[in-house]
Amino acid sequence: MLQAHEILANAQQSVGNDNSQAISLFEQSRDLFNRLGDECSAAIAETWATQMLRDVGRIHEARERLTAIAVNAEKKKFLVLGPPAYYWLGMNDFSQGRVSDSAKNLKIALRQAEAGDNMYEIQHAEDALTKNYTKLGELPPALLYGGKRFSDQAVYYQNENAYLRDKGTLAELTLKLGFPATSSSVAKEMLSFAEASKFDDGRLNDSLRHVVEASLANNDLNGALRFANQSLEVANKRGDGPGAATTKAVIYRLLGDIDRQGNNCNQALANYDQALELYGRLPQISAGVYQVHLGKLSCFKQTNDGARFGDELKVVMQQIEDYRQNIREDSSRQAFFDSQQEVFDAAIENAISTGDVRVAFELVEDSKARSLLQFIESPKPIAEVESEFASVAHPLTLSEIQKRLPDEVQLIQYAVLPDRLGIWTVSKTQFDFEQKQIAAAELEQKIADYQALIAGKATLGDLRRAGQQLFAILVPAGISSGKQICVLPDKFLHRLAFATLVSNEEKYLLQDYVLSYAPSASIMIVATENGRREDRAGDERLLAVGNPDFDREENPNLPDLHDAESEARNIAALYPKPSLLLGSYATKQKFLSTLGAVEVVHFAGHFLSNGQAPANSKLLLAGGDLRSAELGSTKLLKNKLVVLSACETAFEHYNRSEGSIGIARTFLALGAPLVVASQWKVDSETTHDLMIAFHRNRRQKSMSSAEALRNAQLEVMGRAEGRPPFYWAAFSLYGGYANY
Repeated sequence: MLQAHEILANAQQSVGNDNSQAISLFEQSRDLFNRLGDECSAAIAETWATQMLRDVGRIHEARERLTAIAVNAEKKKFLVLGPPAYYWLGMNDFSQGRVSDSAKNLKIALRQAEAGDNMYEIQHAEDALTKNYTKLGELPPALLYGGKRFSDQAVYYQNENAYLRDKGTLAELTLKLGFPATSSSVAKEMLSFAEASKFDDGRLNDSLRHVVEASLANNDLNGALRFANQSLEVANKRGDGPGAATTKAVIYRLLGDIDRQGNNCNQALANYDQALELYGRLPQISAGVYQVHLGKLSCFKQTNDGARFGDELKVVMQQIEDYRQNIREDSSRQAFFDSQQEVFDAAIENAISTGDVRVAFELVEDSKARSLLQFIESPKPIAEVESEFASVAHPLTLSEIQKRLPDEVQLIQYAVLPDRLGIWTVSKTQFDFEQKQIAAAELEQKIADYQALIAGKATLGDLRRAGQQLFAILVPAGISSGKQICVLPDKFLHRLAFATLVSNEEKYLLQDYVLSYAPSASIMIVATENGRREDRAGDERLLAVGNPDFDREENPNLPDLHDAESEARNIAALYPKPSLLLGSYATKQKFLSTLGAVEVVHFAGHFLSNGQAPANSKLLLAGGDLRSAELGSTKLLKNKLVVLSACETAFEHYNRSEGSIGIARTFLALGAPLVVASQWKVDSETTHDLMIAFHRNRRQKSMSSAEALRNAQLEVMGRAEGRPPFYWAAFSLYGGYANY
């Protein structure tokens, strides 16, 4: 027994310096403990051995052995062994880019550690979740777990390893938050502590990595190079084992980044290739490979090497698709692919520059709203799609789009690129492209200024000059006056009310065209086809909600919406089978129980947006608020139209990959083919009249929803008090095309 414990102690001393030897010693001690009948000590030794397998590239074997530990721990109620087994399963998953599986296992580890009051493993799991969400760019959960992690320090003794780990996590988080100077200070403090405490070389390399990354972010290339070379010297002392190979691969990738940032792409490419050669020795580890290929792609772009850029782009695009398969949660996808949009922009720009504008159009489709497309295509609720995720939804090709596009519709697709704007006009028989040489920053400022004028209730005279400038930039010459325009915005163009753009004839775009919006052409097509399930207006059942009796104590500054109650009553009178929920009867339970059983939903009440966490944005109802995330278990298979007659229901913020984020997107994801929603805080009285006119146009004049909304807006526009676009232009139709 003493020999077994001695071997275990020797193995622990080897960790970080020679992990292959450490694994062998842990396995020897495990076998000896088993022969002696000490099952618990054997299990501890096995846990140590399996957690080291990742460092030597044996991840598949680690997953099998860790899974066995977890199953055995649950079977035999070993409360100590379960959390580390799930923790290391999560860490192995992340090393292979299996992001959602990683989060799932780490959260199991956290729950089990909390159940056993195991503060060490609680901190372990919280730290890993903080780091993983930080790497994804999903900052709300990163800050949540990071805040819990650092608050735990007051109630638990922190050893030197935990202190070093905390500093590393804080350095990464502050860097992602955009505080490179703070990250640099934390990283250097971490490095000083690691050097003074005589940590093993692995931890010293980790500390140096944080300093290099912070130095790069601060554009301190000399400092980054100095610390990277120091890190390489430390790694070379560790020999050529698998653990050292992983560390060296990271260092060579960082050296490549330093050279690329210093415009020395030849040397950068040599360093990137060295990193790939080292990663090639560990084929089961893939997490760092993507960053290397991104660096190479950037170099080929900088050097205008079109041929090699194209070849490298194929590799990067395939890796991006692999991430789509392995990131299942919508919020994580939004965060990650928003941060990768530069790759698509570079690819689109390259295709335009080479004259292949059809390929460029398809690349735009590849980059837009892919997560939403997944939900719209599936007959299952959002929660089930996220949990199962059997396959990734692929956008339609250009030929498929043109073949399936309704005759009555023309698309205007936009791509906002760093120094130009790409515009495609597409119908069944038309494919035109034009570009405007305007910097993205300049265009964004023009739109921000214009939207500020609208918010200030400017009239046509005040809007004329700015509106005509934007019209000239954004509205292509070849659009047909006889077709409905479906606008497919990009990036900050989601903020713009296109209906308000002013022509040279001093007419708003809305006065000449029927308009709708969609996040992508593929979504417009799929939503259109979903909307054909039932297009007869006479059979429509309506759920109308008006002025719910919300919690006044929680929302003391929100007014009673008497106009909303009248709005719901008048709209209900236009339908043969209305379900009318007013005041205290407009409960969350009644709303949810009726939502899926009707064809048309009209909500007139308060909506509170949460731009930082849209999943927590909520419709205010009697007896409890309905948060956007709570709709994830619902699928609207009968629904044809959802009208969200409240403030800011269309737009809370934009995501460069998914487009406009708001509760309108949630209802599209639930299966509603058409959603009417607002871009800003609306006037209750004018909205009352607008919405009654909209439904009257649908029901009594047999207009399509898009035509009905346009005519209602023109009616409001025709009144003296309604002429400023602020009053009539807030609401737009999102989704597909329908004749109802």
